[in-house]
Amino acid sequence: MSQGSGRFGPVTLTCLVVAGMIGAGVFTTSGFTIAALGSPARVLAAWAIGGLIALCGAISYAGLVRRIPESGGEYIFLARGMHPFFGFLAGWISLTAGFSGPVAISALTLEAYALPLGTTLLPPKGLALAVILLCGIGHAFQVNLSARLQNLVVLLKVVVLVLISAMAASVVRSHPWHWESLESPPAGTWPVTVAFAQQLVWISLSYLGFNAAVYLASESRDPRRTVPSAVITGTVLVTVLYLLLNLIFVTAAPATTIANQPDVARIAAAALDTGGVEVASLSAQPHAAAPQAAALPWWTSSFRLEGILRIAVILAMFTSVAGNVMAGPRVYSRMAGDGLFPRYFRSDDGHHPGAVLLQTALAVVFVLSSSIAGLIDYLGTTLSLCSVLAVVTLFLPLRSPSRSTGEEPLSSGPGWACRICAAVYASVTLVLILLKSIDAPDKLTWTGITFGAGYLIWWVSGLYKTAGR
Repeated sequence: MSQGSGRFGPVTLTCLVVAGMIGAGVFTTSGFTIAALGSPARVLAAWAIGGLIALCGAISYAGLVRRIPESGGEYIFLARGMHPFFGFLAGWISLTAGFSGPVAISALTLEAYALPLGTTLLPPKGLALAVILLCGIGHAFQVNLSARLQNLVVLLKVVVLVLISAMAASVVRSHPWHWESLESPPAGTWPVTVAFAQQLVWISLSYLGFNAAVYLASESRDPRRTVPSAVITGTVLVTVLYLLLNLIFVTAAPATTIANQPDVARIAAAALDTGGVEVASLSAQPHAAAPQAAALPWWTSSFRLEGILRIAVILAMFTSVAGNVMAGPRVYSRMAGDGLFPRYFRSDDGHHPGAVLLQTALAVVFVLSSSIAGLIDYLGTTLSLCSVLAVVTLFLPLRSPSRSTGEEPLSSGPGWACRICAAVYASVTLVLILLKSIDAPDKLTWTGITFGAGYLIWWVSGLYKTAGR
């Protein structure tokens, strides 16, 4: 059995999964979902189904790690299970979009919630850049210390989210909870089904990240046991938290108040703080696509639910940045070890400073780019397709044994339960991508361009290697 390097144990791996999953989506999505579905009950059902889909994906990835207990994520699964080209493609997508883009988005969201409006202490995007550089330098040169700090922050984040749920539970008898539907919810089986499926696309984005631990398999203790356990445990924990939080978000204020509002979490928290009085004024002004901070500094309301929620979002975004900075470079380092990336980024001792600094630099570029907000939908579609391709390899024979450990992968293959979960996850994800492409075909176009660019680079590099022989 593969033992790995033993650097990361089950606690760190589970915290990495939680950090990768809990991002901005859970705090911003349900306002749009209730506008589309019409009732809080349907919104909660959509989040529950999204959690089941993510759990199927987590079980599928657990089977992949038991089969190939190595770092690299989709790159290694596709290179060994399908073809080296598909592995290279997954690595190319990880480099260009899979990690650097989410790091930038999380850092910008953190800044929006951490800084009071109108402050002149830092230039625009200054805090976002500082957080990225801090995490990048820490993971490049002090990986063990950074991992322990991240564990602490993740645990603190979970405690704060549980505290929010407990504070809401404390007023369950006195607060006027709202289960009523919108005045004109979608009617008819087909319109409701289409709307439900389209909202699952957005909700599924909030569950992405359940595979974060697989990128560190080679550096984990007993990866065939600890990594699958961390992936599944983290996914179940996040699903429960999501359901508790959305139960609060969609019932604390009337549906008409939160519909189409990106800061639904803040509106719900303010409604609980005021006992449901005058919450309508919170949504009177239209908002941009990115979540905005409240007008008051967070420390003036730190003992109110709204202030605690702001702290929870800040912690969630920080751990999202740190988790992606930690996981992504393992892909590039593994590609360098296989000769598909410059040897400078290769790591023989478990340290990845070059790869970490490369991803940090790309994330900084994304933050400084004016088009970063438009990456969100594109990232979800592209990464979901890579995930489906990786899961499909569970039904294919392996192409080669492990290169890093010299041992043969499991020969028995995944069990029937894992195969069923893989089939469910792959088929449902493809259906959701199809529905999303019908609604927004331009997003699928950019995904196709990314895949095409990856193939072009693969082809050119093949010609270069042939000419160099």
